[in-house]
Amino acid sequence: MAAVAAEAEARAAASEAPAASGRPPPYTWPMGAVDTMETFFELLNSGDRAGAVALMDERVEMRIHVGDNAQVYRGVERVGGWFLRGEAGLKMIPGEIRDLGVTYQADVLTVRPGALSQHLDASFRVEAGKITSINLAPR
Repeated sequence: MAAVAAEAEARAAASEAPAASGRPPPYTWPMGAVDTMETFFELLNSGDRAGAVALMDERVEMRIHVGDNAQVYRGVERVGGWFLRGEAGLKMIPGEIRDLGVTYQADVLTVRPGALSQHLDASFRVEAGKITSINLAPR
């Protein structure tokens, strides 16, 4: 019985052993800014707004520029609520993407049923796979 327990412990230790690089094997691959934002836009545009909001950090901050003013929302309840309360059919289509490490910048085409489409300069900051900052300004 002791031999079986020792063998089980040895197998468990071997499965937790670091890979050749010295790091444990990844169970999920880390998501960078581009990966996170691609997932965000896919979820948002497919209608899964709650899934898109789940990619936001609880302390996320969003700044929306309109004319000479800027509206600031803080916290996932307010920022996520902005996306959740948006019109049905809202689509945000990224184009001309600039990957700046933790910052994702894009020209975003915003399409809403019954309204003119609008191009926005968008900047998103992503840390540890969570969106921490959003900045939207008309082009």
